[in-house]
Amino acid sequence: MSSTSGQGNEQWFARWREGRIGFHSDDVQPMLARYWSALTLAANARVLLPLCGKSGDIHWLAQKGHPVLGVELVEEAVTGWFQAQNEALPAVQSRTNFERFESLERSDRAAVTLDVGNFFHLEAGLSDDIDAFYDRAALIALPQAARQRYALKMAELCRPGVEGLLISVVRDENRDQGPPYVVTDEEVARLFAPNFELERLGEQRDERGMTDIAWRLRRKTPLSC
Repeated sequence: MSSTSGQGNEQWFARWREGRIGFHSDDVQPMLARYWSALTLAANARVLLPLCGKSGDIHWLAQKGHPVLGVELVEEAVTGWFQAQNEALPAVQSRTNFERFESLERSDRAAVTLDVGNFFHLEAGLSDDIDAFYDRAALIALPQAARQRYALKMAELCRPGVEGLLISVVRDENRDQGPPYVVTDEEVARLFAPNFELERLGEQRDERGMTDIAWRLRRKTPLSC
């Protein structure tokens, strides 16, 4: 996870440094396992994971045959993913604005590429390499002021027809205690409907009074000028 501001970035560096990563799970996110099949994707579609952390979702998607491109601000999170997989850390490849850790395809999973850097610095030309996306930890990690920029960045990175699974969060209590931040259905529509077709797939409430909501997004064809 990350934020766009320097202060927000430091918050995430501090969380990882101090081990305050209650948002992390080594297991696949239940909404991903339940709703990923709702997307119409090729078996080998390459999936973008913005603000991926060291999520167990990375390995799950790769096991499904999807090459993964994860983007994460905190290098410790990326190296931690390889440690959790008992994999040797790949050689670092320096790229513009990013440090790349790339693990090639194996017999049990597709290739995994994890880029360390600010998600907002991804180049639009990357869109040729992205077939789908999955967002469990990006939108809900961003303060409200940064979410519009994020939605526009996703539209920039996705060519027409690209589909994705987005998971938003609401709480029983009115006051926001994020991150993860509350992102209402109305806000999801306001942010993404201009550039994506939206379908609300379902929801799941947990014992903490938080409800995950799954959305299917499909990039629209931009209107001609």
